[in-house]
Amino acid sequence: MDANEVLRRYATGERNFRQQDWRGLSLVKANLSGIDLTGANLNNSDLSNSDLSNANLNWVNLKGANLSGANLTGVKMPNGYMHNDLIESANYFG
Repeated sequence: MDANEVLRRYATGERNFRQQDWRGLSLVKANLSGIDLTGANLNNSDLSNSDLSNANLNWVNLKGANLSGANLTGVKMPNGYMHNDLIESANYFG
């Protein structure tokens, strides 16, 4: 799946993207509020400055992902823990 397909499907109302492979996708400044990415692979993806508010990120692989400046308000994660070096600059209020 490429970034254009993700955005197209999201725009039509789809929110269930569980266990999708988004490795290396660039979704900079994307509005993905309320998306369910449970178990997805976001390895090396760029979600900087995106709106991921109220997203479900349980068991998501975020190794190497860029979430700098992302809105992570209300995000669901196990114990609020994320494996990502760039999380400190994201807007996360669990």
